[in-house]
Amino acid sequence: MKKLLFIQRILAALIDLISVYVPFLILVNVMFADSSALTNLLPAVIFVVYNSVAVNSFGGQTLGKHFAKLTVKKSSLNLMTESVREAVKILYFLPFVGGVFILVSCFIYVRKGQFLHDVIGCSEVVVHG
Repeated sequence: MKKLLFIQRILAALIDLISVYVPFLILVNVMFADSSALTNLLPAVIFVVYNSVAVNSFGGQTLGKHFAKLTVKKSSLNLMTESVREAVKILYFLPFVGGVFILVSCFIYVRKGQFLHDVIGCSEVVVHG
C-alpha cells in the first residue's frame, strides 16, 4: 500500500509541476532573459504559493492531488502551518543541493511513510474515495 501511495504522490507532483511550475518557469525565463537567481527561484516560490492556496482552499487538494485521489490531512487547519509545509518544498528546487534534499525526503518516506515536508508540516497525505 505504501508503494502505491508513493506512486500516486509522484503522479500528483508531476501533474502539479507540469501544470503550474513549468509554465511559470518558461514565462519567467522569457520575461527575464538573463540567468539570474530570480529565473530559478521565482517559479519555485510561485509553485509553493499555489500549493499553499490550493491545499487550503480546495479541501486539502491541489490539481495533481485531485487527479491522483489524494488529500492532505493536517494537524491544524491553519494557512501558516500549511505554508511552512509548502515552503520546505523550496529546498527541492535549490541549485546543487535540491537533489540531496529530494533524496533525504525519499529516505524519510521509506522509513516513516512521510516526506520531509510532511514531517516538518505535521501533515499526512491520504487516499480519498
